[in-house]
Amino acid sequence: MAEHTVPTTIVDSSNVDLAIAGWLDVHRKSAKTYRAYQATIEQFRAALWRLGKDLDTDLQTIMLAAQAFASFTSNPHKERVSDATYNQRLAILCNFYDYAMSRYLLLPMDEAGHVVNPLSAKLIKRRKVQAYKGVHALEPEDIVQRLQQIDRSQLLGKRDYALLAVLLQTGRRLSEITALRWQHVQLRGRKIVLTFEHCKGDKTMVDALPVSISKALLEWLHAYYGTSLASLGKETPLWVCLTPYNRKQQGKPLGIQAVQLICEKYLQTHTHVTRHTFTRNMIKAGATLPEIQARLGHESLATTGIYARELTSEENPHADQLARLIGFE
Repeated sequence: MAEHTVPTTIVDSSNVDLAIAGWLDVHRKSAKTYRAYQATIEQFRAALWRLGKDLDTDLQTIMLAAQAFASFTSNPHKERVSDATYNQRLAILCNFYDYAMSRYLLLPMDEAGHVVNPLSAKLIKRRKVQAYKGVHALEPEDIVQRLQQIDRSQLLGKRDYALLAVLLQTGRRLSEITALRWQHVQLRGRKIVLTFEHCKGDKTMVDALPVSISKALLEWLHAYYGTSLASLGKETPLWVCLTPYNRKQQGKPLGIQAVQLICEKYLQTHTHVTRHTFTRNMIKAGATLPEIQARLGHESLATTGIYARELTSEENPHADQLARLIGFE
């Protein structure tokens, strides 16, 4: 925390609710972002209420409360939150004050009377985070072995096989996969083209599936919906619950948690590892960084470069030759 800042007041407290409503409305296009932002601002505001304060309180209280909030962990097995989580919480709250200040709803001021964002990186230092630290990917032979264990003679197996195939082939995020509906499917000969709407950054991404994966997806869809797919409604989900012991959930769109459990069941890993695996397989297939950037939907090529380096950081193409040079055959 910067030493030159002192407590001061912020303008009209009646503007707090208006600022929150307007700020959340700006981020409504992305459901995932909206939920994350809403939860963060509500939790931080509740923390201030416990102090008898609100989001329009003095500068120093906001700063100290935000640092404590960003550091808090409810997990008894973790002494502290990850650096990335700490930074993300502060970034969200900083974004809120940027919005409120730009609309003159909240105007935090320092001792010199200058309007400042109390959660800016200049006033509260962010923790250093190594980009994509610890990311890992599945080996191709492991994927083949694990997918072969799926019983595709059963309806459940057909669904899970097709779902994992699409995840591994496209590298799409979990929320993007679960949002797929029949309107996002195009049949082009023997191939299927999938359109993913509202991807990160509110982008629309399109993936043409190879014949083999298109076949797996069609096998599942025909098995569940029948041979006349053209009659399906636009909002028909591609992935549905097949829970015999819970009739209320039967046939409803498959949720995020359910897909995570499918990945853990067959791949023994978290869903996002399928995106890492896609990236490393693209590298092994000879794709260029701009090509990988385009498929992942990254804004910056530098981001893709860091991502790719981290995924291949343990690989030394000269390792075998080095071992031979020092006498190891």
